[in-house]
Amino acid sequence: METSKGKFPLSTIALAIAAASTVFTAQAQEKTTDEQMVVVSSRTPKAISDIPGTVWYIDSDKIEQEYRGGKTLGDILASAIPSLDVSSGARTNLGQNLRGRKMLVMIDGVSLQSSRSISRHLDSIDPFNIESIEVLSGATSIYGAGATGGVINIITKKAHSEELEFESYVSGSSGFNSSEDFDYKLAQSVSGGNETVKARSAIVYTETQGYFDANGTIVTPDISQGSLQFNKTVDFLTTVGVNVSESKKLNFLAQYYDSQQDSPYGLYIVGSDFIDVRKGFESDRQHGTNRIMLSASYVDEQFLNHQLIAEASYRKEDQTYSPYYQSSGQQITDVISLKAALAKSFDSLKIVYGVDAYQDKLESNQALYDPTIANGSGNMINKTYAQVGRYPGVKVSSVAAFAQADYSITEDWTVEGGVRYQHLSNKIDDFVAYNVQKKIAAGDGTSADAVPGGETDYGVTLFNFGTIYHLNNASQVWANFSQGFDLADPAKYYGQGDYTLVGDHWKLNDSINVNDSKMSGIKTNSYELGYRLDQGDFNLQTAAYYSQSDKNVKYNKDTLLIEEIDDKKRVYGLEAMASYWVHKNIQIGASGHYVKSEVEGDNGWENYDAGYASTSKASAWAGWHDSDLSVKLQSQTMFDYEDASNNKLNGYTLFDLVGSYQLPVGSLGFGIQNLFNKDYTTAWGQRAQIIYSSHYAPEAITIRVEEERIH
Repeated sequence: METSKGKFPLSTIALAIAAASTVFTAQAQEKTTDEQMVVVSSRTPKAISDIPGTVWYIDSDKIEQEYRGGKTLGDILASAIPSLDVSSGARTNLGQNLRGRKMLVMIDGVSLQSSRSISRHLDSIDPFNIESIEVLSGATSIYGAGATGGVINIITKKAHSEELEFESYVSGSSGFNSSEDFDYKLAQSVSGGNETVKARSAIVYTETQGYFDANGTIVTPDISQGSLQFNKTVDFLTTVGVNVSESKKLNFLAQYYDSQQDSPYGLYIVGSDFIDVRKGFESDRQHGTNRIMLSASYVDEQFLNHQLIAEASYRKEDQTYSPYYQSSGQQITDVISLKAALAKSFDSLKIVYGVDAYQDKLESNQALYDPTIANGSGNMINKTYAQVGRYPGVKVSSVAAFAQADYSITEDWTVEGGVRYQHLSNKIDDFVAYNVQKKIAAGDGTSADAVPGGETDYGVTLFNFGTIYHLNNASQVWANFSQGFDLADPAKYYGQGDYTLVGDHWKLNDSINVNDSKMSGIKTNSYELGYRLDQGDFNLQTAAYYSQSDKNVKYNKDTLLIEEIDDKKRVYGLEAMASYWVHKNIQIGASGHYVKSEVEGDNGWENYDAGYASTSKASAWAGWHDSDLSVKLQSQTMFDYEDASNNKLNGYTLFDLVGSYQLPVGSLGFGIQNLFNKDYTTAWGQRAQIIYSSHYAPEAITIRVEEERIH
């Protein structure tokens, strides 16, 4: 599995030139003490200093410096959020947890989650189109299912001026180790409007080639969750704002995102033996994501003496996979969502209440490749001979009602609490088990009984309660309790059966079906105690947390399906970040996350599976910032981890250099990744060996890195 940053074993060297009609804001302005408002914690704008929870805000300057230095969205988030695991360096964010648990990712408040979680939430938007990112660490009941680790809300760029403005961007990166080792990106945006309507439209095209180590050897492609080698990406995003009146506003978003791999390299495998990586790979399917997303939001500041916030959205995703075990899948998701909230402020009391609803449909299939052609070519040539169902069709419908209230006991002391009730309905189609469909396609039998589908309902009530005390104008201390809820992937749970071949018909003996084996929901209780200080030159935020869920999902490593939902799981730790301006142009900083993930087994609490558990990490940086030049040297360390089955993750430390220089028109960004040419295997490369080792030899899913890469 690929591991590391866009080009492994490398010191990526990246150069980016951006020209814009507006002046680039100096990084040194991060020292401002103006109140930062975010919506991620309560659905309505709220100052971070008033939130009894750990909130991280990544502004446009930070994002621009990082991505102009060659960083992906996953890299940017991992460097800015202490409790977010290190980036996979690949297409997936599987195993990249927030506080040791799954995170909810949104774009302008529109969730990217679905019933069949595919872990490509960070391969969803190019940083060129991102204005800022808001992150809430820890479980939250406000958003319901899927937010047990926290929430990441990506805010897209909008038009802010009536004048016609253009922004152009060109970048390239290379490790200088091969003729096929060069990536580039082209981007163009235009924005403007009038007093009533303002719009911004942008298109970004990115093309990557191979990832090579310092010896010029190509890095082993990720055949499981998805490589970004030899990949082409188009991100077309349009946002429109309409001022209906002084108190009423409409906002529209339309995005077309297409990220597709077309690699000439594949794994040469004979039998179960991985030989090497070779050219000549051909497949009817490779990894790819195609998404259309539309949303419309409406804000009325004077709706029946309330503030009204309403949003409707539609998202369709078509996601494909590269050949794995002589087959590859396709999963199509359709999600329709509606949200509405009312907010009102009294003297000491603020309330927010509303409803959420969505419908999520999943269809999937598996392309089966001709085994004669595949075996004869060392699995390098994959031609489809049949297409069968991969998972049962799933339709999830959800309706939820929520209410939140803040009450100021004194000027300095505030308490808040809330409740959310969510009702979910899962409708599962009848389904012939996938392994039986494969046998029928190969000529072994002609028909089969279907595992019965059906419909099952869930009702869950979640609570949260917190309090925050302002010690002075610059610091606060808080305590918080919140509940989260997860529903394990129904597609990977239902539709499994035990069959016997009787004549030409496969008879169903036993099965995991809706009526006999209702899937359990998983509730998580989360506690935290935190402290925040913002003195302009010195900033500190830290929190200790503990979360425990009543159940945990276990996967069968042979079938990759859910085996059972049992045993308690707990995650606890400490996260912190501090920064200090030692001079008006020099800033230093450090962050860290200590985390323990454990499940309750027969022998008590044991370390959680290394394939999915978070690891502790630390980072440090020093930067120079003035009106023309910004340069930052930063390190990131992932610490070792070993689970109860003696599976290990080996830690590593990487150094990067990123910067930008103001030109007469626009600016020049640059970066060197893996500055000291560290030889390592990324976290995902190591996790993949644990998760998929029953299918392929570990060498086939290992990704070393040591190449220095320049952007």
